[in-house]
Amino acid sequence: MGLDYIRAQTGKPWRKRWNGGLDRLKAPTLLDLTMSEASRTVTVELTANSRIRAGDSLIVQSAPDGLTVSDGLRAIGRVANPSPELTAAVRDGGGYAEGLLQRVGLFGDTAEISVR
Repeated sequence: MGLDYIRAQTGKPWRKRWNGGLDRLKAPTLLDLTMSEASRTVTVELTANSRIRAGDSLIVQSAPDGLTVSDGLRAIGRVANPSPELTAAVRDGGGYAEGLLQRVGLFGDTAEISVR
């Protein structure tokens, strides 16, 4: 009774009813995957008494032992082990890059920034 009843009551088979829907799902304009700008998110070890908030614009600078993060002239933290791609991108940008603070950790000793 199960499958025969469903087919008799619903008319067209499921695949034929959703054939147009399948075509719409296969269309390349359904989800536009165009990326305008690449950004990388890294975790920064903050120094003591760093007063920063989410949304602050920071400077990421190349240093011999990793990357240094500063808020204007005041150093606020560092990235100890950055990825080679991020290090190369910062060096290619003249040794500096812009970072946007996404969030500060629960205890205030780490933060996540997106580097452009």
